[in-house]
Amino acid sequence: MLNVPAPLRLALLVAGSLVAMVVLVYGIDRVSNGGEVLGSVTVDGVDIGGLDENAALARVRGLEESLASRPVPAVVAGHRFDLDPRQIGFGIDEQAILDEALHNGRTGSVFRQFGSWLTRFGSGSRDIAVSYDYDQAALASIVAGWEAEGIADPPFPGDVTVEDGAIVYQYPADGIGIDSDQAVQALAAVLAVPDAPVVTLPTRVLPAPLQSGDIDAAVVEARHLIDGDVTLVNSEFDRSITIPDNVIGEALRVTRDDSGEAPSFLITLDPGVIGNYVAAFGPSLETAPADAEIQADVETDEVTILPSTPVQEPDPAALVDAVLSAAANPGRTGDLPYHDGREAPFSTADAKALGISGLIGEFTTFHPCCAARVTNIHQIADDVDGTMIMSGENFSLNDVVGKRTVAKGYVCAGALIGGEIVEEGEICIGGGTSQFTTTIYNASFFAGLEDVYHMPHTIWFSRYPEGREATLGWRDPELIFRNNTANAILIRTSYTDTSVTVKIYGDNGGLEITAGLSDRYNYTSPRKETRENTDDAELNCTPGTATVTQAGTPGWTVDVYRYVTHPEGYETIDEWTWHYEGYWEIREYNPRGIGVNGDLQPGCRTG
Repeated sequence: MLNVPAPLRLALLVAGSLVAMVVLVYGIDRVSNGGEVLGSVTVDGVDIGGLDENAALARVRGLEESLASRPVPAVVAGHRFDLDPRQIGFGIDEQAILDEALHNGRTGSVFRQFGSWLTRFGSGSRDIAVSYDYDQAALASIVAGWEAEGIADPPFPGDVTVEDGAIVYQYPADGIGIDSDQAVQALAAVLAVPDAPVVTLPTRVLPAPLQSGDIDAAVVEARHLIDGDVTLVNSEFDRSITIPDNVIGEALRVTRDDSGEAPSFLITLDPGVIGNYVAAFGPSLETAPADAEIQADVETDEVTILPSTPVQEPDPAALVDAVLSAAANPGRTGDLPYHDGREAPFSTADAKALGISGLIGEFTTFHPCCAARVTNIHQIADDVDGTMIMSGENFSLNDVVGKRTVAKGYVCAGALIGGEIVEEGEICIGGGTSQFTTTIYNASFFAGLEDVYHMPHTIWFSRYPEGREATLGWRDPELIFRNNTANAILIRTSYTDTSVTVKIYGDNGGLEITAGLSDRYNYTSPRKETRENTDDAELNCTPGTATVTQAGTPGWTVDVYRYVTHPEGYETIDEWTWHYEGYWEIREYNPRGIGVNGDLQPGCRTG
């Protein structure tokens, strides 16, 4: 057995007891302080050692509020600025700091943890660095604002302008600005320093984004634009205009565009100046409009619309590009652009709105060929052809044709005056036009148009429908009918050597028209008239012995009916009554005549 001296045994016993006591205290402390920050721990100088988790978190949050609410001073070019950390989203990582503090003394071997525990009773401590984040882009934006306010010496890209028609230019120049990257790093480095020092922000030269050559190129381009007149030509419309160089100079505009990666110059012309100059020549540069035309084919009865053509005039919106393009050509000439101007007075839309869709009434009458009256029939047909009557308007044949004269192409032909045919004098000019009057009257009759006024002949001619015919004179008798449809109507005429036809086109809503005629009634004897005629030497010389020169014919009365069947199925009837007088019985005598037996009778004059 090892013989240990008594003093040594006592010393070992005391030492063992002390170690056991320390270990016991360590164990009790670890059990009773499991949720506390062990040891002497600070965060950026703030003591959180010995605090439980909630208390330590409160201390860390207080630190964050303190750091976020105090300004960070900065200076540039002698100007002082203060950075508010809250404006850049400054914040510390509270949980990471707390986790690191709670792990202090609780990691590693038992001996290491015990050693860390022992340091609580000594002078050793640990400071945890603050981890934080911020919005770098927001900080860079604030620095850029300080640059504009504190230095205000940005680079100048150069410029080209026009003053009173002269081109003025300035070359680029470098500027001075804050070195943004280094400034951001310097400011970020002191965000978590409680008493942050004043940060002096570094500066650098800011090179101009353009070079002198860029300015020279823009000046050359602008000068070329005003270096001479420009002529624009439109071959299609045979129009041209020359724009003088002084007008181009007045319109010249040079602007710098700073929106791209590098500035650029836009060289163009004021459209108002160019447009006003060209507009002054407006009437000479414009083309005439063409009205829409409603065409009705008398052979097929197809109705078509020939579209209108608006005024063609220089296009103001395209003039600037045209001048720029012409100035770039060696001869300084280019195209004169045109576009649609004012609509024609009678447009395609106007024509469609009239509602003329098809044939609604027609009639043809016949006559022998080649007589003088045929010339008049053809002439009046030509004068009426193409006449359009709006809804609700009246058609007057005399108003449309006017007085029939030789100057208008009419000739003398037999005319029924009273009860006889007259073939000489002014009264016969236009004779035969009653045949056309009858034809157009019947066309309007079968179109369902309203009869305002018409007068049949006093004698019935078999070439006309009995009772359903009309005569014409200047200014009376007259033919007038009203367009009582909801749409316009178009009158077309055609003729041959032996016939004349009138067709009326429109839309009467689908009326169906037929005609009826009564039997003759109310017969009358011919009217008798005795006249003096000094031109015929063979006539007897007294009224009592007058010679019958025109035999009379009896007269009669007839009723004419128009039966109108409407689309709804009901029928209406229009009625007209006319009395034909027949030919008059005309007797003539000559007071200078030779008498009944060829001898001069009493009452007859000589010489």
